[in-house]
Amino acid sequence: MTPTPAAPAVRRELEPTHPCIRCGRPGVPADAGLCELCNPLELSQPSATQMHGIAVVGIIAFIFVLAIVGRAALAGTGPFVGVIGAIAAAPEGLAVTMTVTNHGSKATATTCAVAETPARLGAPTQVVQTPLIQPGATVQFTALVTKLGTTPIQLAADCSSP
Repeated sequence: MTPTPAAPAVRRELEPTHPCIRCGRPGVPADAGLCELCNPLELSQPSATQMHGIAVVGIIAFIFVLAIVGRAALAGTGPFVGVIGAIAAAPEGLAVTMTVTNHGSKATATTCAVAETPARLGAPTQVVQTPLIQPGATVQFTALVTKLGTTPIQLAADCSSP
């Protein structure tokens, strides 16, 4: 007597699911966006284009608000005028004395790009951070510039708003 072979197991493919886009409940079919609790009347669901459109509008609105807040935070800073004073050799570079004037209406610090003058194409520059400058005030400070060698040369400063 030969044993009867067992019936092959029925393989069932599971439908792909995802969480509900409103409440996060798992098991929502792939062709629906909301679960049965969030859409009890089975109203038409938002399309993928609508969902992505809402996301894009939200991102654009956020960028717009961020630009307005940034503009308000920076209003009244600068312009700044920077002048190079004394230049002395230092062991690691050049000790550069700078005078920077804040012509704006807010106290702030700024950066100045220090470069050789007359400017050469591809010549190195170094950015120097100034101390806090009150509105309408002038500050004189010395900074160590290491990218322009150790031999004193003619330098210029280009200062900008933060």
